[in-house]
Amino acid sequence: MTQHQHSGPRSTLLDGFSWLEYAFQPAGQPVPSDAAYGQQRHSANVVLAKQNLPPKSCESDGVIGEDHLPVAVYTADCLPVLFADTQQHQVAAVHAGLKGTLGGVLHNAVDRLLARGARLETLHVAIGPAIGPCCYELGQDLVTQMQDRPDLPPLKWSAQQPHNAQAIRPQAQAQQQGIWFDLPHLARELLLQRGIQAEHIEVLKVCTYCMAESGSSYRYNTHFDSGYQSRFSWIRTRA
Repeated sequence: MTQHQHSGPRSTLLDGFSWLEYAFQPAGQPVPSDAAYGQQRHSANVVLAKQNLPPKSCESDGVIGEDHLPVAVYTADCLPVLFADTQQHQVAAVHAGLKGTLGGVLHNAVDRLLARGARLETLHVAIGPAIGPCCYELGQDLVTQMQDRPDLPPLKWSAQQPHNAQAIRPQAQAQQQGIWFDLPHLARELLLQRGIQAEHIEVLKVCTYCMAESGSSYRYNTHFDSGYQSRFSWIRTRA
């Protein structure tokens, strides 16, 4: 990750494109005033930017850029996923929690971009800060249900909690004798399964529970009643 004028972690992949601007913002930082973003419901709905002006005009968890408008999502453990298409200079922002990811929100975003002129080989994706496998505990029954789905790629999980040497505060403690699940890995594998090239997908390994700034994690707040604020991630094409 490289440094840039926008605060927050950076994507080496997206930083290579001079025709776009983006940010994975810290918790509580305001989104650009002209940004379009939806009323997020962990759905698979992906819409165009102008359908969410003013913001939250419709229920959606993915927004495709139009007319240089920033498109944004807000997260607090879920995956913020930013798409860039080098064919048509298209961009998109997707909110992908476990429910939305399993429901097909990433596939729908790819389909919308392809319908507007992108090609699979021209799509580039940055998966931003989210709760990591070091802190994301799920019940074994839920993992078993996912394993029984023939449409899903192999899952990555561990019965033993992984140690995160980069943690700046304590990792999550087990609450249900469950398993530790890698949500960013699932998203990446689904994108690979859809046909996006491996070298065009970057995962920023910043766990919102134990590595990001305070106020970043909804789950941390449920454990410690510490408060949390939405983290906006956005992307737009330059005028």
